[in-house]
Amino acid sequence: MTREIVKTIINKCLGYKKGEHLLIVCDDKLKTLARAFYRTAQAEGIEPVLLEMPPRRMHGQEPPKEVAAALKTTDIAILLTSMSLSHTQARKEACAKFGTRIASLPGVTAAILKRSIKLNYSSLKKRVEKAANRLSKGNRVEVYTDKGTHLVMSIRKRYGFSDHGLYTKPGSFGNLPAGEACIAPCEGTTNGRLVVDASAPLVGRLKRPVEIIIKDGFAQNMPFSRIASLIKPLGRCALNIAEFGIGLNPKARVTGNILEDEKAEQTAHLAIGANISFGGNVSCPCHLDFVFFKPRILIDGDRLCV
Repeated sequence: MTREIVKTIINKCLGYKKGEHLLIVCDDKLKTLARAFYRTAQAEGIEPVLLEMPPRRMHGQEPPKEVAAALKTTDIAILLTSMSLSHTQARKEACAKFGTRIASLPGVTAAILKRSIKLNYSSLKKRVEKAANRLSKGNRVEVYTDKGTHLVMSIRKRYGFSDHGLYTKPGSFGNLPAGEACIAPCEGTTNGRLVVDASAPLVGRLKRPVEIIIKDGFAQNMPFSRIASLIKPLGRCALNIAEFGIGLNPKARVTGNILEDEKAEQTAHLAIGANISFGGNVSCPCHLDFVFFKPRILIDGDRLCV
């Protein structure tokens, strides 16, 4: 990992201004990478704070209260954790109520950073916002793939979220690598068949397609045993269809790491669990994305081309 990548994240993506406070949050699994970020920030004349926490069990689980408190008292934060804090109440409150600008990089690796961070963010922003605006104006989404996916969902009065990598306004947030447009489907409206043929959370790159049946906004089965055992104690909220997203980063690749996989071109993803952090009504201590290849996406009957 080069210093230029870290500088891009701090200066370009987060828009660091002289005198601002930078918080770096990590867990045991990513502390080596986090310390490299810390040293680079110091070399740039910044006085960062590095806060370590124990790993969470799954994506979307809340961090310790000390981390939640620290996020509210800093100007910008970089989250380098093995499990995502993106959809936690701690992250949401820090952004919405305290104006913290946050970049979350759950499970990131040096290889991912090298491959998919340095790009034309102005161009990416235009492309992502175009797709997000189409979603915001739509009422109904239909998705097909040649592998057998066929999904229908209502997005009426829901708003598309643009993750374009530029988090320079107070309270702005996104994942890095960036490059997706997504939306929270109306609860109870998603129906059909999802054939996951790219990757699954906590599992990685798939060797063969796996089917998930969806009825009235909930996954009816969970064919991945590790995921099934982890979400069982959480109840029905963990099976809520929380998100539909579209990958648009031209440098991202599908390797089995969801953070990058869901941003790759020619992919889409469907998530279960929490969606309250981006326009939905479901609060749940998990958010899990399933990525699939070559979607054909119709919004109110018109093909989405981005």
